[in-house]
Parts: sequence; structure tokens; C-alpha cells
Amino acid sequence: MDTSYFPIRIELHIVLALLAFLVFGLQFIRYHKSHHLILAIALPCTLLPYLFDSKAVFYAIGIGELVALALALVLSQTLDKDKEPVKEIQEKQTPEDEA
Repeated sequence: MDTSYFPIRIELHIVLALLAFLVFGLQFIRYHKSHHLILAIALPCTLLPYLFDSKAVFYAIGIGELVALALALVLSQTLDKDKEPVKEIQEKQTPEDEA
């Protein structure tokens, strides 16, 4: 792969992709919001151009990334906006509610 496609070294790219996977994966586990899952999968997929030496694949992955980011944005503003974290729901319950 031509390294001029990416402004950072591959080592840093791998570290950032793994960090994004961990952060958004943990956020999905914690909050159960679908846009976190989409981002946990989409951001590490930016490493795929290193595996395929084709401009068509490069552009296909880029389009897929744009679609995933747009979908995550839409979901975060619509479907996931009303979801509350499990911890906050449990804190709102008082002992009187359980009786």
C-alpha cells in the first residue's frame, strides 16, 4: 500500500484503531447504544487498506466508512437518544418503588 494515503505511520494507525475499538466497545457494553457498536466496528476497519493493494478496495472502504459514520450520527440523534444507561435507571428506583 502506498503510504501517502495516510498522514500517520502504520504503527500509530494500529494503536489508534485498537484504542477506538476498546473505547467504543466498552461504551457499547456500558450503555447498550447501537451507534457505539457501529463505531467500534467501523473505525478499526480503516486498517483494511493495508491488506489490499487496490484503489477500488480503498475507495470502497472509504465509502463504507462514510456510510457507517453517517449511520452512527443518525442513530445517536434518533434511536439511541432516549436510551438511558442501566446504572442511571437503577439509581432512579427508590426502595418505595420496589415495595
